[in-house]
Amino acid sequence: MAASSAFGDLEHTGWGTATVALAYHRNLGEVTSGCIPELIRAADLKAGDRVLDVACGVGYVAAAACDHGADAIGLDFSAVQIRLAQQTYPGIRFVEGNAEALPFADSEFDAVLNAFGLPHLPDPDKALTEAYRTLKPAGRFAYASWCDAAKCIGFSMVYDAIHAHGSLDVGLPPGPNFFSYGQPNFATQLLARAGFVNVSTTEVPLVWRVSSPDAIIDAISSGTVRAAAVLRRQRPENLVRIKEYLRERVSAFERNGIYAVPSPALVAVGSKPG
Repeated sequence: MAASSAFGDLEHTGWGTATVALAYHRNLGEVTSGCIPELIRAADLKAGDRVLDVACGVGYVAAAACDHGADAIGLDFSAVQIRLAQQTYPGIRFVEGNAEALPFADSEFDAVLNAFGLPHLPDPDKALTEAYRTLKPAGRFAYASWCDAAKCIGFSMVYDAIHAHGSLDVGLPPGPNFFSYGQPNFATQLLARAGFVNVSTTEVPLVWRVSSPDAIIDAISSGTVRAAAVLRRQRPENLVRIKEYLRERVSAFERNGIYAVPSPALVAVGSKPG
């Protein structure tokens, strides 16, 4: 089911904020980039393939596709992200645009990739329909998203803390379940609805490594949109308890001064019929 336009506005405004985009790049870029080799393998990229990186952010996926010999373009709905991508990878073309109304012709790409972008879209089904439209026959669509909450402790523990010591009912527009996209059955049905065949999923055992428990708290507070907004709207006394809870959870993963928190992702891929 599509989310409200208010949810879309929240996401667009949040990711259009320079400090949020930069904080995500600095604090979460390393862990999210860990899914890229599997994303490229799943999409069976070949030298010379035309590739679209949707919700490209700073452009990690587009850059990796180019390193693989592909001709890649990155697209994001955030002008701030596009500028950051252009500065980071000046040799790659990046364009501002809507994943649910791609500014490209039918059958233009051999592969369309999306890393961690689907949960931020009001209507992911429309985005997949657009990806399908712009793919050549036998083209591949692959996406990565965090695994379900039971596995992705690095992010689910934030919501556990809020459940335990605060409230999720803080007046934000409702959006899709952040963790659904990392469930194999959900992913398979999502791709099948858009017409993709030969759908498969692979779990990537990512680990979020930080130097202190507060590094994760700071990363979530400064480099996300929905989670950060929920935290900002907690009562001050509840926020103190939420942070204490998170420090305790993260501390359990300390080994030799490094905190390594499990944050696995799911990569799902499907093909457009030839």
